Amino acid sequence: MQDNHHDDKKRAGRYGSRERSKFYYFKTWLKNMKPAKKLLLIVGALLILALPIGGSVLLTRAAASTPKDEVASMALKDKSAITLSSGQQGTVVATPSPEPTPTPTPEPTPTPEPDPTNTVIKFGMEYSCVASIQERMMELGFMESDEPTNYYGSITENAVRLFQRQVGLPDDGCVGLETWNAMCADDAPTYTVMQDMDGQDVTELQKRLRNLGYMDEITGHFGEITVEAVKKFQENNGLSDDGKVGMKTREILYSEDAVANFFKYGEKSDDIKEYQEKLAKLGYLTTTPDGSYGKDTVAAVKRFQEVNGLTADGFLGYDTIKKLTSSSALSNALKLGMEGDDVTNVQKYLKKLGYLSKVTGYFGSMTEDAVKAFQKRNGLSQDGTVGKNTMNVLTSSKAKKAESSSSSTSKSSTSKSSSSSGGTTATSSANASSVERFIDIAESKLGCTYVFGSKGPNTFDCSGFVYWCLNQAGVSQGYMTSASWAKSTKYPKITSMSKLERGDIIVYDGHVAIYLGGGSMIDASSSKGKVRKCSGITSNSYWTKHFICGFRVF
Repeated sequence: MQDNHHDDKKRAGRYGSRERSKFYYFKTWLKNMKPAKKLLLIVGALLILALPIGGSVLLTRAAASTPKDEVASMALKDKSAITLSSGQQGTVVATPSPEPTPTPTPEPTPTPEPDPTNTVIKFGMEYSCVASIQERMMELGFMESDEPTNYYGSITENAVRLFQRQVGLPDDGCVGLETWNAMCADDAPTYTVMQDMDGQDVTELQKRLRNLGYMDEITGHFGEITVEAVKKFQENNGLSDDGKVGMKTREILYSEDAVANFFKYGEKSDDIKEYQEKLAKLGYLTTTPDGSYGKDTVAAVKRFQEVNGLTADGFLGYDTIKKLTSSSALSNALKLGMEGDDVTNVQKYLKKLGYLSKVTGYFGSMTEDAVKAFQKRNGLSQDGTVGKNTMNVLTSSKAKKAESSSSSTSKSSTSKSSSSSGGTTATSSANASSVERFIDIAESKLGCTYVFGSKGPNTFDCSGFVYWCLNQAGVSQGYMTSASWAKSTKYPKITSMSKLERGDIIVYDGHVAIYLGGGSMIDASSSKGKVRKCSGITSNSYWTKHFICGFRVF
């Protein structure tokens, strides 16, 4: 034990001696080193110490200046690196990081359909919202009824101007947000012409008031004189006399039922006798002029107005007198398909002379045969119509009676019994050539411009187009609105669209047209702004909904 302890101490002494010896040599080396080498040694030592410290500072600053999203990206990379974890039985399992979720590409926002809430709609544009504008203008009475379209034409523009004029907006004819909101409002006004307004519509209603004897001067300005004229008209026609021309006043104003403030039924004067003489000379009056405005004079005036393209209201107004006293006044010619008191008077003369057995008021084939027999017996041209010459002879004391009343009666009885009625006579007398001529006349005006109130020859509204075509085809028919057509008893009435035939007149709520057959028609369209053809009307919800009736003229 002692020996071992001695050995350990001995070894420890030798180790300590060695360590002391190394430090001694280092001090001696350093002491003997030249000053320049000592300086280099110190600088090198300082550099060795400075490098780790400087690198640490730089890394800290770089981390502080790195953007948050970049730091997050670095963290994500570290997180998505392969993670080592202890598996079963001490194996190391590598867990792969999940695939990064791709960022979806945003879809572009679609451009909204142009409408008055985001675009000013104006002349020349074609969008689906235009149909809504037209439909609203028709509903409010600023535009004549027709099937709405997507095209913003001059007729739509004018209707919008009238609406803007009425609600106090700048009348530029364009539909922006303000105009759109005004027309869509629940309290949006219906079309009304009132004091202080100006425009072509004012001029037209002043002309009608003048023709009915309510005013003398046409100015185009709705002033106090026009207000008083309108009030007087409303008073005479049982309307509320507010001096404004709304939809109801306008309908009566342009109808055959309007009560005039001029020469009318029941009056008597020398002026009336003078006009009666002119009517008799032209073959319209079937009685002797006496200056009394009776039923025969009303019938003569209506027929004169009808033949000469005037509103057949039976009043001797401004336009009627002007036409009657002019050199261009057309003479009368009662013919197949006509009806009225003047036809009744002619039939009475024919019956009295033995040419006709029955008075019906309708000029059917039986009446036509009787007229031809009368013309032959009295040396007149046998055309079957009662014109000026035939009327003058028929109403004179020189008219020759039929050779045998029994033979004429027998001849008349061989004619179809339906000839005495307005319903089936026109159907039986219709022929293909007359219908085709009528259609050819209508198609010759395709593309002509629509103008409200126009009656041709190159501009039309829907009623004026039908009126002009009928007269060109030889049918004496006065200008009638759709409302007047709907109440007509002159022609056979068709109550179903499925029973319409080529050449029939179609009456809609606020519109009239000519049927071409095969579900097509031709008309002067306010929404299209021209005379056009329209197909598929019998399956079109708009036309089937607004259909009133049809009339078989030929």
